[in-house]
Amino acid sequence: MTQELTLFDTLEPTSQRSRPTTPRRTDCRPTPWQPDDHLITAAQAGQLHIRNLTQEDRSWVVAGLTARGHTAEDTAHMLRCSLRLIKQIRAHPMTAVSLYAQTIAVEAETARLHAKTTKRAHAYELEDLRMTAERYKRQRDELIDQLAKQSRRAEAKA
Repeated sequence: MTQELTLFDTLEPTSQRSRPTTPRRTDCRPTPWQPDDHLITAAQAGQLHIRNLTQEDRSWVVAGLTARGHTAEDTAHMLRCSLRLIKQIRAHPMTAVSLYAQTIAVEAETARLHAKTTKRAHAYELEDLRMTAERYKRQRDELIDQLAKQSRRAEAKA
């Protein structure tokens, strides 16, 4: 019984064929993308170039600059790219999601700072009320002492 050879077979015996060695990864999932707020700061400082960013980072940076009030022209200048590319990135769904996420984050931070400021104001007001109460107690005690002195004088004269 002879085997028929195909185009992919060689005349070498199968025991002498070497298998190609390729590194095998047990975990083929890519690492999840995480937003980096420092990219936006770097872009504002002119330290960032659009071609060095992944699509997700591009969307994050453009959304961040948009949320901070920069125009498309300003953004294109900061990232050293064309206005058309910035408009394309702004139209990307990931940019809309990034803008929404950053807007929510800004609102949450604003609410947190407002609560912190309110808490400080209440603490200041409470301390002010405590000091006022202490001042009134001292004044009351002084008045009682003065009345006691006057009462003793009146008794001594009588």
